Amino acid sequence: MSHPDWLDKDDDALAEILVERWLYRGAMLAVMFIAAIITTYLATQGVTTPADMLTVGALAALALAAAVVAFVMRLGDLQIHKELRRRRRGTP
Repeated sequence: MSHPDWLDKDDDALAEILVERWLYRGAMLAVMFIAAIITTYLATQGVTTPADMLTVGALAALALAAAVVAFVMRLGDLQIHKELRRRRRGTP
């Protein structure tokens, strides 16, 4: 496993990184909600043309990609939290 670049930062910088990543995950959640709203709207109008089907497929792929990015970011955040707890306990 490679050495993460955030390990060299101090506690305040790690906290700032966590806040920044939290905001990015919020943006990913907004993308998922917007894709769901547009997909629902198109479904109520009726998905009849190939263009509608392509749009719904693209929106579903966009929502899935945003969910994967948010999940992977959360896994990284858990590692940062673990490092912060380790530093605060003072264990090497």
